[in-house]
Amino acid sequence: MEKSVPDYVGQSEHKDMEINGLNPQLNDMLLRGQLSGKKIKELLRLKDIVDRFASVRYVPESELADLKKKYGVEPDIITWGDYFQTEVASLYFALSDRDFATIVDTVRYDLISAIKIFTDRSDEFLASVESNGLAVHGKDREEWSEIEEEQAHLYILSRYFQELGLAQSHVSAEDEEWFQTFLGQSRYATG
Repeated sequence: MEKSVPDYVGQSEHKDMEINGLNPQLNDMLLRGQLSGKKIKELLRLKDIVDRFASVRYVPESELADLKKKYGVEPDIITWGDYFQTEVASLYFALSDRDFATIVDTVRYDLISAIKIFTDRSDEFLASVESNGLAVHGKDREEWSEIEEEQAHLYILSRYFQELGLAQSHVSAEDEEWFQTFLGQSRYATG
């Protein structure tokens, strides 16, 4: 059953407006009316997707206790789902609801791609991808060739694979079906 989210979240008399599953770091955006109901729904979906694939946390458990002891509270961004949710909301809130949903779908596609590309690959392959990607990122983007664009994207996927612990993840039949559909739509859209 899907959560019921209003189409628009505007100003509220309550300063601590919260939506279960939405990172508290986004509360100010909620209060300013920058996140439509559809964007909120996509952000909830994004967190679920990323946390389902990531086998490690953004803030390791070992550091969490130290942070709580030092500051008296846990940070708001603990999981990779928290991180992606706040990043996507902050960077893309001005997009249309449809384009915003495409960003979320692209993150899902990239995570599945990273698993499919890098699982069971050698350390040498990963090192080569990183070396090529770092070399490309050292150049101005407007100078990149099509191959360099691909190398840069592959580098990003390799970072996802390593930092999110995607080697421990698997692609379910449902995710594979979704992946193939998204791939087909992308190919159709780009000709």
